[in-house]
Amino acid sequence: MTHSPVPFTFTDEERRLAMEEGMRRQALNESKGLRGRNKGPCSGDKALHVHLLGAAGEVAVASYLNLKHELFKEKEARRGSDDLPGIDVKTRSKAHYDLIVQKNENSSKKFVLVTIENQQTLLHGWCYGHEAMNERYWSDPARGRAAYFVPQSVLRPMETLL
Repeated sequence: MTHSPVPFTFTDEERRLAMEEGMRRQALNESKGLRGRNKGPCSGDKALHVHLLGAAGEVAVASYLNLKHELFKEKEARRGSDDLPGIDVKTRSKAHYDLIVQKNENSSKKFVLVTIENQQTLLHGWCYGHEAMNERYWSDPARGRAAYFVPQSVLRPMETLL
């Protein structure tokens, strides 16, 4: 199912929106002493980078799908919430990385892979949770943070989302 990722360019407004949301999330998490998901960083520059990256990916997908009005409705992270209606955006820092889906995710939700590396944003594709939750994708490359790692080559093209 190999297809080309969709390049995305942020407007100044979209960039500002993502920055503000990433910083808001970090401030909220630090003020509440919340831990990072799946043993990720919970404070400092690394945690802020995770929040900025995630918010930017969500803005990119929302803009692509004309769903910016649905952005950032959840003010506090909670298990089972959606980034966009029925969609979870997974943003990674290297263009060759796989889509990560956690073991306890909703199998009917759609998961979208976005990568942002060297100022280049790519929308790689998507799959349903039940497609991602296949034992052949189960891996623990970071040791202690096991999840499903879905190769880009099996993702559906962005044009087929929604």
